[in-house]
Amino acid sequence: MLSALTNSLAPILLLICLGFFLGKKTDYLESPSLSALVSNLGLPALLLYAVLSMQMQVFSMLKIIAATALVLTLVALISFTFLKVVNLPTRFYLPPLVNPNTGNLGIPVAYALFGTEGMAIAVVISSVVQISHFTLGVGFMSGTYQPRQLLKNGPVIALVIGALFLSFDISLPTPLMNTLNMLSNITLPIMLMLLGKSISSLSVKESNKIGRATSLSLFRPFVGAISACLVVKLFPLSPLESSVLIVLSTMPVAVISYMLASKFKGPVDEIALMILISIPTSLCTIGLLWWLYL
Repeated sequence: MLSALTNSLAPILLLICLGFFLGKKTDYLESPSLSALVSNLGLPALLLYAVLSMQMQVFSMLKIIAATALVLTLVALISFTFLKVVNLPTRFYLPPLVNPNTGNLGIPVAYALFGTEGMAIAVVISSVVQISHFTLGVGFMSGTYQPRQLLKNGPVIALVIGALFLSFDISLPTPLMNTLNMLSNITLPIMLMLLGKSISSLSVKESNKIGRATSLSLFRPFVGAISACLVVKLFPLSPLESSVLIVLSTMPVAVISYMLASKFKGPVDEIALMILISIPTSLCTIGLLWWLYL
């Protein structure tokens, strides 16, 4: 089992390292259009293909959406209480603890561990987390929120379209499905390399905050995993749906939290450290869960 886990996760880590190297040594990944291409075209294509190819039932999709929303709510309540106890401002620290990196890292990990069916579940979960990023994340860090921001979110739009197609039993023609498949195949490697590039550009200037950032980094995957394990006991999810939800809830702090903190003048050094520390912590936690529970 350990060998299977290593074989599954090794390509993910290698692609992240490749992105880190390219980010440090080249300008191959510098274009902002590349990230926009993944967000606005690659991820929506991945979502549509994964959901339609496995013919997921609308009821199953709604179950996954509801379960994910409940996990995020539970994590938010626990994290809010924790931050109040340790006397940290919720404005900048709550979103990173609540919203994991289910996109760049979560979807590839789900695909590596559970195959195409697991990836279909993962992209639905990731779309819900995307909504949380653009509501809880932007709302808390900026102090304001504009609902129309969701109308520009590609994965959310694709989720709605996929639900409508499933509701009315609409199947896309084979050429279109093949096109979505090709887009999906290039999306996962680019997502991982962009994650590596983002890590390479993180800036940490104040080393005296390492202790607090380490504590928060350990807290993020732990509270996510515990919350997901509680929710799967309450929801009528299949074993595969439960496993994918637990794995994605254990993901590390998302890079978008660093971007939002930079934009709204938050503690960028600490959030950068949280991302760096929470990635190996998260992957080790997933390995332990895989060994003992999943």
